[in-house]
Amino acid sequence: MEKIPGVSLDKVIDTLTVEELSHIASQLKSILAQLRSVESSKMLGSVSGGPYRNEFFPPHVAPKHAFSKSLLSRIPRNAAIQFTHGDLLPKNIIVEGSRVTAIVDWATGGFYPAYWEYCRMHDPHFMTPGWKLVLQEVFLGEPRVMEISAVCELLHAVANTLA
Repeated sequence: MEKIPGVSLDKVIDTLTVEELSHIASQLKSILAQLRSVESSKMLGSVSGGPYRNEFFPPHVAPKHAFSKSLLSRIPRNAAIQFTHGDLLPKNIIVEGSRVTAIVDWATGGFYPAYWEYCRMHDPHFMTPGWKLVLQEVFLGEPRVMEISAVCELLHAVANTLA
């Protein structure tokens, strides 16, 4: 296995200039467009064609009431399905300076509803000033707070089931 040059973005993000963060945002927009262009013959599932390999919803976990009416009312019901990394956060983005050299940890990659990547990237637990600036350039407009909070709530329900 080859070593990728650089460090994970979470280690340096808040030391980068606005210009460097803008360069990273531009690259992430391109990467996301490339991911969205990947097609599958099936609607949902992992890249291997099997069920999701997903740390958020392990096979033995069935959280009670995870999909409450309140939660479902905040998540788009007819979202397009697209290829998604599933955990595209600074910890999984390798950079050398302001150049993205790799995206790592594809364990949760698969075909998810279109809002999933967006909501995961906006997870408040991973928000820093630098990441917020990057996301503002990658995703124009106001944050979709209802969707973000619904996905976070769902993941929290799963985490509580595991505890």
